[in-house]
Amino acid sequence: MKRAYSLPLAAPTAALVVVVAGCTGVGMTEGVVIDGTAYSVQEVQEATEQLSEVSPEPVDTATVIYQAGIAPLLSGWFEGTSYEVTDSEVSSSLADAGLEGEPGDLTVQAVSSQRYLALINDQATMSDEELAPVVAELQTLTQEDLGALPVEVNPRFGSWSPAGDGVLPQVPEWIVQPES
Repeated sequence: MKRAYSLPLAAPTAALVVVVAGCTGVGMTEGVVIDGTAYSVQEVQEATEQLSEVSPEPVDTATVIYQAGIAPLLSGWFEGTSYEVTDSEVSSSLADAGLEGEPGDLTVQAVSSQRYLALINDQATMSDEELAPVVAELQTLTQEDLGALPVEVNPRFGSWSPAGDGVLPQVPEWIVQPES
């Protein structure tokens, strides 16, 4: 025998949806805003999935946001040099790595950052005279400079660390730690 559920059950469910939706962070509907460019929660999740698809190990959201967050700084340093990383190069390398479909903008930003960080960690590359201005910028960069980058993170993903530590997990105020 089948039972029909009555309409009164729908009202509490709708109220619960409204309450839960209100917990996502007041005023922050984007997943992340980097240097004035907003990316949706879906775009952040898509970038995480795309990078995990082509990486030997899963990539977490905090890493994607951090890499994309520092990408404008890094690309500004390398702009106009023969080491500049273009979006088409990144898209091509992602396709070669096996990415299905087109990479999202946030994915491209994160991979660009990875490429620039690899260049920075290559001593032979950094000894090239063409990169002397980049080396000079690196020598003055502090963790606080990274923390001051214009990055705003949706609380569901964490918060941008003012100390330059990247994206830190954020525990919502409504979660109370048990007393020991």
